[in-house]
Amino acid sequence: MPHSSCDIRDSFNYTSPPLGLGYIASYLRETGDHQVKIHDGLLQHSRASDFAETLTSFSPDVVGISGQTTPSIYDVYRTAKAVKKHDPATLVVVGGAHVTFQDEQVLKDCPEIDVVVRGEGEVTMKMLLDEISENRCNVRVEGTTTRLGTSILRNPDRPYIANLNSLPFPAYDLLNLTSYFPRGKRIAPMITSRGCPYQCTFCSSSRITGKRWRGRSAENVVREIELLQERYGVRDVTFLDDLFTFDHQRVEEICSLIIKDVDNIGWTCSSRADIMTRHPEIADWLKDSGCHTLYIGAESGSQRILDKIKKGIRISQIINAVKRAKAVGLEVVLSFILGIPGETQEDIRSTIDFACRLDPDLAQFTICTPYPGTPMYEEAIENGWLSVPDWSLFTVLEPIMDLPGLSRKWIKQQLTRAYYKFYTRPSFIWRQIKMKNLDIFKVAFRSMLNKIRK
Repeated sequence: MPHSSCDIRDSFNYTSPPLGLGYIASYLRETGDHQVKIHDGLLQHSRASDFAETLTSFSPDVVGISGQTTPSIYDVYRTAKAVKKHDPATLVVVGGAHVTFQDEQVLKDCPEIDVVVRGEGEVTMKMLLDEISENRCNVRVEGTTTRLGTSILRNPDRPYIANLNSLPFPAYDLLNLTSYFPRGKRIAPMITSRGCPYQCTFCSSSRITGKRWRGRSAENVVREIELLQERYGVRDVTFLDDLFTFDHQRVEEICSLIIKDVDNIGWTCSSRADIMTRHPEIADWLKDSGCHTLYIGAESGSQRILDKIKKGIRISQIINAVKRAKAVGLEVVLSFILGIPGETQEDIRSTIDFACRLDPDLAQFTICTPYPGTPMYEEAIENGWLSVPDWSLFTVLEPIMDLPGLSRKWIKQQLTRAYYKFYTRPSFIWRQIKMKNLDIFKVAFRSMLNKIRK
């Protein structure tokens, strides 16, 4: 992971371990004779000079850099330059969401990058290293975009990994997992499924991991929880899946196995409002097996806008899902997007009011950002809403589209207004005081200081 600024890390004093790199590292160790090291420049106390020391001490033949997030792409370029400066013979490979969809442009923008890995990286990286190890030409590896003389060669896509149980668990030892624990908390992330059959216009997930949902078995998931608990003392797991509850039978099996085989574990997951409405019993299963927080993407308080972004849910389903989760004692976190193309000022005000009426435990407001690979990005380019993009501004905290009837300044004001209106409600403040939850106020204070410094 390249050394870069990170608003989430700076506000919450926490960063999540790069599980994508952990999966690739463990797969390379299991399937080949490779020495692997992970360097994470996002760790709280990491310095840019640490990477130079790693290059000197480890002397790698190949350096893989995560280009997962769009705003960090310039840090990826700087890291690639640092690698080539250290040793021009080192092969520089980048992977992740942004470079998957901007592969050819990335190679044009940064001559120090040799290969782009598109989509899932485990098998592609293995095949690429096998080619290099056997001194064969590596330009024909499926799932890669690479240089061929002065041209760029885009090889065919690699098929998605059908059986996720076949993948080893992430290389937590190389990640040095305990260095990611927030003060006093032993929390670890997990990913138990890939793929998304839905068509949300603001999301590229289905184009990265496929439209077919693929889930690990309940037994495989619980074995990883047990490993995290026994080896690293983890007491809380955050499932990062977009669709953890997609297969409700698998959810029931996972919850049953956690109750049967795992002691003293708390956890968090995400779901969709329509799934929670269609299968209300899921809320009971989650709560009974230790789940304490449920994250739901509500996105908008306008049914017209939900339909426009092809979210596939109804306002009534959002209301019912929140009520059901609260009824069993789950904490609820809702996300909302402001500044969606086609929105009016009244739509945005309605979304903010809707969030307050739903009264979740926490609400996350972001500014609509058309990331490469999403249908919304293509729409923004086609309609001229984006000028020459400065990728560093694609943070979901800065308006980057010039939309009819909605100025960038006004949208940014509404983001501030949304947070102020939601988090200064007397009912919310009193609830935090009763729960003796002062962390939310510490986060708000740190965020304010960071904005003042900038």
